[in-house]
Amino acid sequence: MTDASQFSRTLLLAVDAWRYGPRDDRQQHELQHALADALRDAAVRSGLDPAAWRRQEAGDGLFAAITDESAEPKVVGPFVGALHEWLGRHNHDRQSRARLRLRVALHHGVTLPGDLGFAGAAPVHVCRLRDARVVREALEVFSEANLVFAVSEPIFDGSVRQRHTSLAAADFTRVEVAEPAKDFFATAWVHVPGVASERVGACLGALAVSLRFAGAAAPPPGFAEQVVRPAFEAAGVAAPDGEDLTFRVPAALGGTALAGRWIEAVRTAATTHFPDARVAVGIALASDPETARAEAAELAGAEPAGRLLAATGQGRLVVVVSERVHEVVVSRGGRLVFPESYRRPAGETGCWIRVPGHSVPPEPAAAPEPEPAAQAASATTYGDNSMAVGQGTFTAPLYFGGEDRRPR
Repeated sequence: MTDASQFSRTLLLAVDAWRYGPRDDRQQHELQHALADALRDAAVRSGLDPAAWRRQEAGDGLFAAITDESAEPKVVGPFVGALHEWLGRHNHDRQSRARLRLRVALHHGVTLPGDLGFAGAAPVHVCRLRDARVVREALEVFSEANLVFAVSEPIFDGSVRQRHTSLAAADFTRVEVAEPAKDFFATAWVHVPGVASERVGACLGALAVSLRFAGAAAPPPGFAEQVVRPAFEAAGVAAPDGEDLTFRVPAALGGTALAGRWIEAVRTAATTHFPDARVAVGIALASDPETARAEAAELAGAEPAGRLLAATGQGRLVVVVSERVHEVVVSRGGRLVFPESYRRPAGETGCWIRVPGHSVPPEPAAAPEPEPAAQAASATTYGDNSMAVGQGTFTAPLYFGGEDRRPR
């Protein structure tokens, strides 16, 4: 029986190798040897003593409790940098499937030595971060990367944000880790060496698009088939599946494609097939899908969009993007993405608006004072999922939400 008095608050390092299982026996043996060399070399080069680590070995990875009180800044920076360099040399000229690529996570907390390893919430936490879906998918999305490094919120707030490490806060991207089946929910910060944090944020965040129609109780029949799906094809983005038209963007250029080619394709097709339709498009990017979905729906139903669509000659399509979409996608420009065509609506914060066909969005007309009866009718109606905006009612029958995982 382990003595629980061996309480300690320890720095915890968890490492796992990419695609270990599909390799044959010989390949697994060689990978283990390379992984041990990589970790030892990176530790020594960063001033750490790997012989002093308390280890829990695994064939495709490592779990280590590092008791050196000065180790945290060394791991967050020199160790990760040295490991990245070692992997770069090792993987040079190797076929993709033979590369050694790693998921690395760092956390600190209470750790007890147990009969079969380490006990405590902290060891569980760091392993959950290392194995999180968003960390795994980062290696898939950024195929050029040799490692993905995730730190827990205490590590980020206590060391990175306070500038005790050579890696800066701007080098990391905040992500939300949710594993409902394991009752685990946490915030983490991800760094992919060699990949700009803006690109990481654009690709690992959840992207959602919501369409609302003014002056109609439902979208025109055939709108999804004749406008929405062909627009996805024109943009080179996988079309949404399912009755609720929920989609996940599987590879490159998701955000730029949606804000550029997809919007233009929607505009062209809608003008051709549904010239009387007036559509507001909300685009949001958040760390988790549900937040993105809610933000996109809110943007599509925002008052400035409704007032623009209600105004004669102001345009049949209005695009409203969140502050984050503007920062990560729009402001950088791209094919058919025109930063100069967006502006903040007067009196609004947190969003940017564009009217395709206008070099600068027109100012919405002031909303008229409603009659008492009209005012009562314009209250938000939750039962039919509609919202009265200005003089026209928005409905949200077409809704898309998913995760933008495409590198640029």
